[in-house]
Amino acid sequence: MLSPLLVDGRNSSFAERLTAIGAAGAVVTSQVNVRWLTGFTGSAGTVVVSTEEGVPMTLVTDGRYAEQATRQVADARANVRVVECRTQIDLRAAVASAVAAVVGSSGSVGLETSDISLADYEALRSACNDAGSNLARDHVLDASPLLADLRRSKSTAEIERITRAAAIADAALADIGAVIGAGSTEVEIRDGLETAMRRHGADDVSFATIVATGENAALPHHRPSTRRLQPGEAVVIDFGALVDGYHSDMTRTFVVDGPGAAEMIDRHAVVRSACEAGVATVAPGVVAHEVDAACRRVLAAAGLENELTHGVGHGVGLLIHEAPWVNARSRDVLRPGDVVTVEPGAYRVGFGGARVEELLLVTDSGHLVLSNSPKEAKCPPSPRTISRTE
Repeated sequence: MLSPLLVDGRNSSFAERLTAIGAAGAVVTSQVNVRWLTGFTGSAGTVVVSTEEGVPMTLVTDGRYAEQATRQVADARANVRVVECRTQIDLRAAVASAVAAVVGSSGSVGLETSDISLADYEALRSACNDAGSNLARDHVLDASPLLADLRRSKSTAEIERITRAAAIADAALADIGAVIGAGSTEVEIRDGLETAMRRHGADDVSFATIVATGENAALPHHRPSTRRLQPGEAVVIDFGALVDGYHSDMTRTFVVDGPGAAEMIDRHAVVRSACEAGVATVAPGVVAHEVDAACRRVLAAAGLENELTHGVGHGVGLLIHEAPWVNARSRDVLRPGDVVTVEPGAYRVGFGGARVEELLLVTDSGHLVLSNSPKEAKCPPSPRTISRTE
């Protein structure tokens, strides 16, 4: 049984950040941030936040979700007033009315500029004007970075969900050992893995599972096909489980015995060492680009520095890719509560590739690795049996 996922204090934390940038309130439109603030998981909802202490958030939704919203915000202990609307016009008017009550005609408003489209902004601006509130460009501030930064610090309940998702992924990979071998298709491996994750309790997959064999392994985001894994080739498997909205992410590369396997095993060993070097760097106070650099130094020593074509990691939570960002240009400073990946790879077109990825929680004293599947290049053994509560 998972611990209750409460949102106490999140509204206040967000309001403090809004005040610091000079906003009197904010309109939150992305589903992930609506959920993080209120506990509401529906697909249609907009939240209006005030910086005035004690003023509840307003969650505007439609008739499909009115009862669900009322229950979920109560369960999450969110200070929210739920407003039900029947049409899009009514919804915009309700949001505009809430904005006008919060900021009046002269206050600045925070918007998720990375989420709201120009058409939606213009429609909302018009509705706000009708309601007596000015939503012109010079009254709009970007609230997206504030919410992304706040979501970085995972609560105990959030960590519990991510840890469970990682354990499900570990168990599923162990289950399908017999499927990973010469003659198996990429689609067969994917389907076996996703079925096993659901059997172990995943609500869904974190993202479209990547299974790439042979030459396809040179494509970091290859989509599984009917291609069969051949002797001597590598297979890159990048996947994760979803538990109560929270993701896990892990990559393992296996090499099938056969002609040419030795070169791929050597490449895998370098990539694994690069991953381990990056993992060893993860700690509070470390600038994220230092993790990226640690991985690249190992690859460079083996002459593979030009074969890593992406940053080595990212944050994980309600989104599979979120802050902090772990790449060569990142200035994000790691802090306790961050959940991040370290996933270096080396890819050569026409030959193949390897990637090894770990999922980590940054702690007060260092880090905790949440993904526990073996990283050896040898294909996993036949499946074992585990319980859903293991």
